[in-house]
Amino acid sequence: MGLLLLGGYLALQAAWIKRWTAIDSRPPSWDQSVHLETALDDRRAIAAADWAAVWRPIPKPGMPPFPPLYYLALQPALRLSANPARAAVWVNYGYLVVLAFSLFGIAFGFRDDWTAAAATVAFLCAPAVQELLYTPLVDLPLLACSTAAYWAFLGSDRFRRWGPSLAFGALFAVGMLHKWSFFSYMIPAYLVSIGALRDRRRPKGPLAASWALAAALTLPWYAANWPSLLPRLLQAGSDFAVPVWHGAAFLHYLWSSVESLGPLLWLMGWLGLLVPSYRRHRERGWLIPLWVVSSYIFWAVVPNRQMRFLLPGLPGLAVAASGCWPDALVAVLLAVQLFGAANYARGWLGPLSLPTPMGNVALFPSSPPSREDWHVDDILRAAESRADASAPIDNLVLIANARYFNGPTFTWRRSALDLPRLRLRGVNKRLCELAQFVVLKQASLGPPSVIGGLEEAAAQTRRADGWFSKSYAEVQSWPLPDGSRALLYERRKPARPPFGARRRFSFKSYRHAGFSASDLELSLGRYDARSGDYPRALVSARELELRGLRATGVRLELDGLLATSALPPPADPWEDVRLLKLKALRLRSLTITAADLRRFLEARVKGLRLDALSIDGAIAVSGRYRGMPVSAALTARLRGGSSGALALRLAALRLGPVRLPVAALNRIKELTISLRPNPETPFAIEVPGLTLKDGRLTVP
Repeated sequence: MGLLLLGGYLALQAAWIKRWTAIDSRPPSWDQSVHLETALDDRRAIAAADWAAVWRPIPKPGMPPFPPLYYLALQPALRLSANPARAAVWVNYGYLVVLAFSLFGIAFGFRDDWTAAAATVAFLCAPAVQELLYTPLVDLPLLACSTAAYWAFLGSDRFRRWGPSLAFGALFAVGMLHKWSFFSYMIPAYLVSIGALRDRRRPKGPLAASWALAAALTLPWYAANWPSLLPRLLQAGSDFAVPVWHGAAFLHYLWSSVESLGPLLWLMGWLGLLVPSYRRHRERGWLIPLWVVSSYIFWAVVPNRQMRFLLPGLPGLAVAASGCWPDALVAVLLAVQLFGAANYARGWLGPLSLPTPMGNVALFPSSPPSREDWHVDDILRAAESRADASAPIDNLVLIANARYFNGPTFTWRRSALDLPRLRLRGVNKRLCELAQFVVLKQASLGPPSVIGGLEEAAAQTRRADGWFSKSYAEVQSWPLPDGSRALLYERRKPARPPFGARRRFSFKSYRHAGFSASDLELSLGRYDARSGDYPRALVSARELELRGLRATGVRLELDGLLATSALPPPADPWEDVRLLKLKALRLRSLTITAADLRRFLEARVKGLRLDALSIDGAIAVSGRYRGMPVSAALTARLRGGSSGALALRLAALRLGPVRLPVAALNRIKELTISLRPNPETPFAIEVPGLTLKDGRLTVP
């Protein structure tokens, strides 16, 4: 009966998904877009037989690199569907099937009747699980892997049986190759392993084979990616950080799980965990509350708290809910949860707010499919059709961070549409320098917590007498489903030279926006009204300082330069300049001394105090970092010609008495600085040569 109930639910869920995917046309939102773009990167790498790119991915901005298995699972969705975001829901359905049978297998091990399947279906219908089912994120696959690994772990009889022990080792690796956080849900397995090692009478073969298999399958990827993974994990873990000792932070997940699980499953699960009751295999029953509690403690301590992070540790609540409650109450739980899942996909009943002393709780949340055209593809195609063919690339700055109208979504669609000229760039303090296009969402820019600076940028675009209105023109607009409009602006081509007929400017001393120079000479040359720029400009300075780094004897050539003053007349136009366009920068000469580089590093790296810095074939430093003795040597060379890349390589690194393996550290991709156009510097950079000698870094 249990299998029939489970099969019936899975068939019903497939019908709900079929309807949902046939209707919904909304683009994926923030993290979902990043995952889909990464899967597309892997698809192209596989097509080119570039397996190294799949094995060692370049991290996306603000995200750690993810292991490859989820992206490999998404490949059929990318290959077979015109809408991969919707097809990814069917990939999630495959993981849901794994989750369903794994959780049923665990529950059936403690209660061999229909209530094991009923509790399983009740958990699968929980709002948090349903939300992940319709979302292309790695978290539902992680939930399935965690539950499958626990099923094998419980079947291993504390690593006494060979088959389940080896299955656990393989599933542990599968989980770790989906996401690095998988290890946090396996704390009971670690404790049992320690106990098995200390028991001299127990054979160690299944235990050793299980963990050896897990290590053999897991460690190669992490060994190849840990230098870029570790710092980003530490950064991501502190996002939206609230320390565990702050107020009721430790209880955050307990309260938020009311909405995420549904009030009845929440009550029956947590109370059942406190009063466990199992009809068979009671000797294993203590592992269920340990699974839930250990996961809870781990993720409650992590400052970044989101319910999807804890969810792979909560399937044990379904087992607890099937244990100590009467069969009739389990049937009521099943009916309520099934209705909630159907309502989530159909939207019959809007969320009901239940007031409680801890705040309002939303009952029966829903996210029915919606036919909404956010015109992301239309905007990108319109910009691509107007791109400047003479420029290396064209930046598009987006002034919005709404759920379906944000940078990651635009970046994913640009990549999927294979638009070669456009690049997405975020708003900075100076709004949209070096951008050909600007897209503005007129209202509802996004959630207040993620739109820092966007409202000020939007206000600047509305100033009729501002530099933006002088430099950009609206060329097209689209209505958006939330009632706002999206406006596409394009950089103007001034008919007359922005700085008048004068071509040469001299400054004994010049300061502006983190930049200072002495004896600065600027020759703009002739102005080309057809291209809207100065084809060749020359810059020289006896001394120049940029963000604290001092250089002398600087000479530059600038191709395709366009700038404008942000100040209205009669102010000096050079007091506040916005750089609008640049095609190429040639660095003809420059000198940086060891003393200047030392001052720069000490100012930029907090906690670093250098005793010595020398430049002779390599840059060698020694001193203290946050009180710890440190020394390092770094080589620098140009790779791929004058416009290729600046390759920085660690020759030696010592922290305290420990000499670190520089071969592993040199895998960090950020040590290669490309000189080719990118969104931050959308122009070619040419460096004719680089010399490290006699205490100086010089070009050429």
